[in-house]
Amino acid sequence: MAVITPIIDIGLLAVIVVIISRVLQAKFIDKKKQKESQARMKEKQAKIKELMKNGDEKSKNEMEQLQKELFEEMGETMQGTTRYMMFSLPIFFGAYYIIGNFYGLQMFQTPFLVPKFAGFFALNPLTWIPIDWVGQSGGIKWYIIVYFLISMGLGLVLKLKEKLTKIDK
Repeated sequence: MAVITPIIDIGLLAVIVVIISRVLQAKFIDKKKQKESQARMKEKQAKIKELMKNGDEKSKNEMEQLQKELFEEMGETMQGTTRYMMFSLPIFFGAYYIIGNFYGLQMFQTPFLVPKFAGFFALNPLTWIPIDWVGQSGGIKWYIIVYFLISMGLGLVLKLKEKLTKIDK
């Protein structure tokens, strides 16, 4: 049961999910803090690698202390990502539920050619190669295509905006 058309309905749903996803990312993941943390972790990993070459007791103790600090920092970094996933997964599952309920296995014409896969199975990489390009799609496949296109486009726009604001300063 399409409200407008399956293409537009699913596209609007994908836009809404992308926007909600970006808002949740901004709320739970501080990218600046995460980059700084990654730089510190990289330094600690290099120091640990250097200390591994030494065989004395002092180096072992320092290495253990650095590893402890490294794991604490990793834990802090993972907390934001975990919270983001806790809130975003229900939204993604809700989108799949809506598409499944409204469109099921219905096929419809797409505005551009999309890849066709034969016997696609996520755990078998050999089935990930498209065998043809077709002008029709099902709901879930169309949602995934539109979601990734919009998400990548929005990501590029935000990155460009970030670079332009750095230039202005």
